[in-house]
Amino acid sequence: MLYQVLKDTFQDWVILVIGTGCGFILTALLLWKPFSFLPKDGGKKVETPDGKIVVINDKSEGKTTGVGLVFVLVFLLMSILFLPLDTELLIYVGLMLLMMITGYLDDASSVPWGELVKGLLDLVLSIGVVVTFLIFHGSTVTVFGNTFEMPVWLYGILGVILMWVSINVTNCSDGVDGLCGGVSVVTLVAYFLFFHEIMPTYSWMGVLMAGVLVAYLIYNWNPSKVLMGDAGSRTIGFLLALLAMQSGHPFIFLLMSLVFIFDGGMGLVKVTIIRVLKVNPLKNVLFPFHDHMRKKMKLPIKLIPVIFIALQMLFCGIAAIFV
Repeated sequence: MLYQVLKDTFQDWVILVIGTGCGFILTALLLWKPFSFLPKDGGKKVETPDGKIVVINDKSEGKTTGVGLVFVLVFLLMSILFLPLDTELLIYVGLMLLMMITGYLDDASSVPWGELVKGLLDLVLSIGVVVTFLIFHGSTVTVFGNTFEMPVWLYGILGVILMWVSINVTNCSDGVDGLCGGVSVVTLVAYFLFFHEIMPTYSWMGVLMAGVLVAYLIYNWNPSKVLMGDAGSRTIGFLLALLAMQSGHPFIFLLMSLVFIFDGGMGLVKVTIIRVLKVNPLKNVLFPFHDHMRKKMKLPIKLIPVIFIALQMLFCGIAAIFV
């Protein structure tokens, strides 16, 4: 849209800077005084690992949550305005919009939707992403510098697993001020630095998301005023998995999102072991691990995201060796 007008006058990197700046400013203004209809985190019911529904912060109004609705809409608007549009990109924008909406509706609900409902919704959207990708790109992958054609059925299965895992581990990591947003910014910028020549449009898309997240972090750094909720974290996870596939190095996700995989993913593993094997080998370790750092290790809340951000920089640096 606007990109087609600007490209005759400006170079692509200038358009990207303009779009990122507009996204940052608009998000910062909209979150300065969050919309009154956005939900509060106080008094919400949550589901514990053993399946019980409990009420948290029932005596408090709580912070404004679900502001992912705001910055994701800004991000999608900036993507439509400042990126070269084609059918594939518009499909992904539509799927991300659906991901954001499902996350926001869960944020706004006083009773959690339940793991089955959310899991099925994630599965449907993940299948939509992978089918779209295979139609436009096929199943060629690069691993340790070796490029080969993976069977379509295998790529389809692994791609859906990648997308589903990314959505859920990112969501589980959103529990400490600044953690999810800060780690995501590092990862999105790394994708741009490593793969901007391979996937210019999508690496720029990552930078646009980084721009709105930096504005969000102004209000989310401890002591935070707002929380992104599922509307934000699940959409970020969606984008991170999409970037991994678009890069042609899908397995690099294991390094590029290692903080999320450990912090949020190990909690999913722990719950699965408890429910399937009826044992709890990690009973003395809290997951997400940021809860263990906060409650068991007694680390200052402001220090926890700094540690994770530093680790993510390290892991992205290691990933650079392979790409």
